[in-house]
Amino acid sequence: MKYAIVILGGAADRPADALGGRTPLEAARAPELARMGQTGRLGRVTMLPPDDVEPGADAAILALLGYDPASAYTGRAPLTAAGLGIDIPQGAWAMHLSLITATFGVLTAYDDQALPAAESRSIVHDLLPELDLPDAVIHPGPGSMHVLIDEGKDPQEPTRYRDWSSVVSAPPSVILNQPIRSHLPVGDVPGERLQRLIAQSAVALEGHDINTARIEMGETPVTHLWPWGLGTKPKLKPWSKMFGKSAAVISADPSVRGVAQLAGIDALEPMSGSDLVGSLIRLGSDAVDAIGLYDLVIVHADTPALAGLDGNIANKVSAISLIDQHVLRPVAQALSARGEHRLMATPLYATPADDRRDDPMPVPFIITGYKMAGVVPRAVTEESAEQCDLKVPYGYELMEYLLKSGVRG
Repeated sequence: MKYAIVILGGAADRPADALGGRTPLEAARAPELARMGQTGRLGRVTMLPPDDVEPGADAAILALLGYDPASAYTGRAPLTAAGLGIDIPQGAWAMHLSLITATFGVLTAYDDQALPAAESRSIVHDLLPELDLPDAVIHPGPGSMHVLIDEGKDPQEPTRYRDWSSVVSAPPSVILNQPIRSHLPVGDVPGERLQRLIAQSAVALEGHDINTARIEMGETPVTHLWPWGLGTKPKLKPWSKMFGKSAAVISADPSVRGVAQLAGIDALEPMSGSDLVGSLIRLGSDAVDAIGLYDLVIVHADTPALAGLDGNIANKVSAISLIDQHVLRPVAQALSARGEHRLMATPLYATPADDRRDDPMPVPFIITGYKMAGVVPRAVTEESAEQCDLKVPYGYELMEYLLKSGVRG
């Protein structure tokens, strides 16, 4: 039997005045999702523990694959590193480095919003000697978000890598439009070291050639380097040993691909198109091709989440409709042509446009196919899921339900 999961990443939301009190899932024209609601089993899942893990696609995909993020999630940076093919020595720490703009001390832009990718790479490499982190290596990442691998040893214990486990550092998306001084990294001596890193970066950036040119052109300068997402490489039990099937994850997000790789699952990066529609058509085509090769295909479309992070509710509605047309429908057709199957569609996580950040709120999921007929037809929305009787309180239990509930053998 074939299985597929289409993730409408971050599509879940709260009712919005701009949509007449509806959520984007309620407002979107999504005939394939509606068809699934007419024939399938609707449920509600709390994918992430609300207090233990920073919400995001990486932690959510970890839970979806059947791993408890409360114990398995170590931070986003090592997952991004794995997805980019960057090797991290066991026990060494990785961290994200984002370039931010803090206007009068308030964070107003980060990553690509703050600086184009090519310019950011130049700045980050120029800053490394200024950051007082001997034996650290910076790898260019997606856009303006980079990965630092700290291979430096602890002066007190030369056989061990520097330990950053005491540090708490918020992602820039969490502190948008807030004073950065209120959110500086904390955590004993390592936290103080990161505070110095941020301060040193501000001094070095003040007179940097790129910033000078930006100011001359009337553009906003980038003001700080911001470390976050710290962690070591997690050890995950091979997914195939847990579920006895072959699988592939298709995602443009390197942290999502990193989770898959560390779980021993094939991680595929979709080809980008010339525009959003072209990219989604390619994503759907890649998913259809993969269905012929694997028992389970997970395809992650993150455009609703990106619209949520931008605070653009109209773009979020449009993204859901386009995923329904160009990804969900061809995947459903490909599965139907192959006989017995199950198809699940879910936002997996929420990215409310009003908040402009990921949220661990419960989200709907719908499963159609083999022995998954619903008792009554339902819309695939947050409100319908809240009213249904199928509740999955721990996201890491959802994969077991999809693959094994009511399945022979």
